[in-house]
Amino acid sequence: MIKEYTTHSVNETMEIAQNFGKQIGKGCVISLVGDLGVGKTAFTKGLAKGLDISDTITSPTFTLLKEYEGRLNLKHIDAYRLETVSSDTLGLYDLIDDENVVVLEWGQFLDDIDFEVDVTISINYIDENTRTIKFEGTSI
Repeated sequence: MIKEYTTHSVNETMEIAQNFGKQIGKGCVISLVGDLGVGKTAFTKGLAKGLDISDTITSPTFTLLKEYEGRLNLKHIDAYRLETVSSDTLGLYDLIDDENVVVLEWGQFLDDIDFEVDVTISINYIDENTRTIKFEGTSI
């Protein structure tokens, strides 16, 4: 299934993500794709609100992984620097489980690793305020 939205502000992007977060269940693996600065972390902030997470969500760029507790727990992974890392070295399979929601920012860098993504969300820059957000997958 495919759904596509156009947003005209960061708040609209976060609202769409929050609504999506209210609908998904445990074990959902999300690949979040988009250029630098397009709003991947903003999307994750909205998603976290939908999961009833009250912590401040920040980019996992320098830590690679951040974990948050809520109605459903969230593992927020930055795959940008992981393009050349093997899944065995990374231990990615240990991070993806049936108890958490997993967001893989820059998920396209993990396309060669054999695991199932439930939803791919592509965020595309249109102009300074406008984005298209495309959902593809089984959990939408």
